[in-house]
Amino acid sequence: MQKKLPGILSGCLIIIGVCVLLVIGMIAWIYLNYAKDSQAESKAEDQEMKAFIEEKYGMEAKIIDETEANFVDGHSYRLAFEGQEDLVFTVTEHVDNYATIYRDDYQVVLATHETQQQIEDLMPQLEELGFTTPSKGKMVEHLLKEITTGDKVRFLTLDSEHSYETHETAEIEALTELLGLVRENNLDIQVIRIPSRQDDSATGMDLREMDGIENAEQVEAYLVKRLLSDLGPASKRMQTKWQDAAAQAETGRFRFYDQWQEQWISCQEVNDTGDCTNLLANVTFEPGQLSQKNLQLEEDLDAIFGFFDSITPKLTTVDLLLVDPEREGDPVRFFLAERANYDSTEQLIQDLVKD
Repeated sequence: MQKKLPGILSGCLIIIGVCVLLVIGMIAWIYLNYAKDSQAESKAEDQEMKAFIEEKYGMEAKIIDETEANFVDGHSYRLAFEGQEDLVFTVTEHVDNYATIYRDDYQVVLATHETQQQIEDLMPQLEELGFTTPSKGKMVEHLLKEITTGDKVRFLTLDSEHSYETHETAEIEALTELLGLVRENNLDIQVIRIPSRQDDSATGMDLREMDGIENAEQVEAYLVKRLLSDLGPASKRMQTKWQDAAAQAETGRFRFYDQWQEQWISCQEVNDTGDCTNLLANVTFEPGQLSQKNLQLEEDLDAIFGFFDSITPKLTTVDLLLVDPEREGDPVRFFLAERANYDSTEQLIQDLVKD
């Protein structure tokens, strides 16, 4: 009986092995057939989409590539028509009430191409005004905000040797004539960007905001207002304006300073005169000084608070970021208005500065 046991075990193992192979084979067969069916279904969808687009525009199309659907974007294709290979447009697949709907941006892409040709025809006149084709990027581009509605913003970018920061008369007149050329030729442009070859600055005109602006004086007033409301330059202006007072408030144990970038002030909002009213401010302490062990920390914080309290016009919001290179974890961050929740600076330190 014992001699027969190994043989029985061998037989069982053979049977189990055969069953495993059969299961693996069945899984492989199902997978291959599924992949084959999916591929056939995908090709059928491709042809259905291609036929729809060709019928819609009356031209033969070629699929360049496609992107499979994910949690964010749906299934989409990039196509071009025969004879228009440089006009690559997108077709997206949507399902609405169990029906497949194809939407495309061909008309937007075509209009951008036609606007580019119009600008190229105007280049001799634009060059006389001091504008040239951009050294970086395209001259005419668009941002499609919503493919279902065709809502878009089209940009015109032209280089210039001027920075337009000083608003010289000749510079403003050139911009005014540029604005006139865009309108006279009915160019479908919403935003004009003029990067300077002198530096990294750029001047922008949003035509959607410029109804009724026609002469040089009005253009200059628009640029001044735009400059004042631009948060980046506003941050730089405010830092320059307040730097001397900030230096006087420093105690030697902290600096108004950001180790990651040149500006320690970041404007979040400005008033009508271009002054910051809402800002983020970076303060960097000497190593180990942002600590309850620093017996003069209350004096340091009071100096910081006093500096911001002295600024006019009065700031509505100050978001403070206090950094110490020796502290572990996140920087200490709080809004200046939160001081009202504490009876004293000493109490605030005990709550916020954990050693």
